[in-house]
Amino acid sequence: MNIKKAAELSGIKTDNIRYYERIGLIPKITRTESGIRNFTEANIRTLKFVKHMRDAGVQVEPLTRYMALVNEGNPETKEERIEILKNQVEQLRTEIIEKQSALDYLTFKIENYDEVMLPNEINLNQSSKETIKI
Repeated sequence: MNIKKAAELSGIKTDNIRYYERIGLIPKITRTESGIRNFTEANIRTLKFVKHMRDAGVQVEPLTRYMALVNEGNPETKEERIEILKNQVEQLRTEIIEKQSALDYLTFKIENYDEVMLPNEINLNQSSKETIKI
């Protein structure tokens, strides 16, 4: 099947599929004699897996390493693959904490708008009207 159909089935944009192939995140796709990519069901499964991992927050570089290890098929790399995933879990936890902090901050600003935001807005508006003398 062609790249358009592969994108439709996997939920990944065609440009991203090309990029993933170029950087080695997914294996090289076989091509027809005229050079058109010819995706197999196995390629679609790989694309779906990559999409799930990206949706889970796994970054491209570690995922590329992870996929390379998987494609090697060496059971001795199991611990390295697990370590990659653990590192990604920690990174995601950190990002969640940062996002929660930003959410709490904005929620506080909204809940206390008159006392917190309004005075600052007035100051911002006045300072933007002042001319700077050099």
